[in-house]
Amino acid sequence: MGKELLFKSYMLLFEIEITLVNIIEHKMITQYGRLWRQVFFAECGTDLYDNLLLLFRLNPLRTIFTDHELHDLCTLADIKNVLKQLSPISQDDFDHLNHIFQNVTKKKALLLPIQ
Repeated sequence: MGKELLFKSYMLLFEIEITLVNIIEHKMITQYGRLWRQVFFAECGTDLYDNLLLLFRLNPLRTIFTDHELHDLCTLADIKNVLKQLSPISQDDFDHLNHIFQNVTKKKALLLPIQ
């Protein structure tokens, strides 16, 4: 069961990251055009999870997530670090990942036009 949970956790993290990048890209292209990537790297660096709070303080992204939701997203860095060490992940952490995945999927559906 531990390896299965580990694998599912990696899958959820991957899906969360793709969804967040889709949301960010849509909002930032609307505001800055194709230069949004330069803004992202200049403001936030390269690791999405370590810079979520700073990134979502940028004007076009400010209204997407509440502070509580941003705090939830920031715990992803801790969970990701546990997974990098191939340590067993707790059921609570997995449930948290699942909750975040559902939340960002709903946000994406509300924010992005059907593609």
